[in-house]
Amino acid sequence: MVAGPWLPVLTVLGCVASLIWADVTDHFHQPPGCQAFFYRGQPPSGFVGFSQSRLCQRLDGELYYATLYDRSARLPVYSAFRYKYQGEGVPRGKGVDRTWKYEGQLVDPRSDGNMTALTPAAQRDPAVRRSQAVDGDYPLELGGVNYVRGQLNPVNFQGSRPSRSATFALTNAVPYPRPFHHKSWRPALARMSARIRLECRGFPAFLVSGATRQRKGPEPWAPPRGKGRAAVPQVLWLTFCCGNGVSGAAMGHPRAAGRLALGAVELGPYETREVSVAQLETALAAQMGRHSVHVYDGGCKPTGSEKLPEEKGSVWRSRD
Repeated sequence: MVAGPWLPVLTVLGCVASLIWADVTDHFHQPPGCQAFFYRGQPPSGFVGFSQSRLCQRLDGELYYATLYDRSARLPVYSAFRYKYQGEGVPRGKGVDRTWKYEGQLVDPRSDGNMTALTPAAQRDPAVRRSQAVDGDYPLELGGVNYVRGQLNPVNFQGSRPSRSATFALTNAVPYPRPFHHKSWRPALARMSARIRLECRGFPAFLVSGATRQRKGPEPWAPPRGKGRAAVPQVLWLTFCCGNGVSGAAMGHPRAAGRLALGAVELGPYETREVSVAQLETALAAQMGRHSVHVYDGGCKPTGSEKLPEEKGSVWRSRD
């Protein structure tokens, strides 16, 4: 039993430890501010499994999005973010820092919670390579197909230089074929962005984008061997929900062969389809073998929230 002067010391150390672990968290409502990226402050349900970490993604002291990360696959399960998010008091700025960064908290819980530049030394670090997919000079050729390092939280969906720079994180990265990106996924993202601008009409837009793994058969990885690699997803998806109750979703099949039947949704090679949120949830449950999946708490319904201000923090803008 601990007695005397040691008890206050241990209490202080316990408080320090809780601060150190603040951004790799058991609940997305800690640290304060992370829940702001979820509709009604509630994360999706039906996705949690083994070897997963909840990350509140921070760059230079500011939170920009939340990620559920599969450490065993070195692949994000989903990313939750706000459309054209800036953060309170953060100017829009121009351009973007495209330097890839790694999440230090997955390597060492004593890190300060900020993303760290992926230097050559960090890429060789065994602890970094175990926790995140650092391998590969993209485009990476696998089986005669070029792969790109894509983003779940797309850079063009962010509204300031810092928030755009924060999307270049290994915990936000997914490998998929370049033909799929150019022919299918990128045009679908452009259509979704146009819909948000037109249909949300200035109300806040809450987005969740995800990647699901292959359940049966040999699972492809990029690169094929070694640590620091990532599982190649079988399905990519993105959905939005606005404060006025408008919603939409898209699903893509980043594989060069075979058709994928997920309930009422069927996808051919490199195909992306726009679907309803309900169709997306049913298809994801079928693909992941879950009883049910819910992206938005209680469904996407009007919240009565006022429109976002045009020139202040966390703003939605109709131009980029």
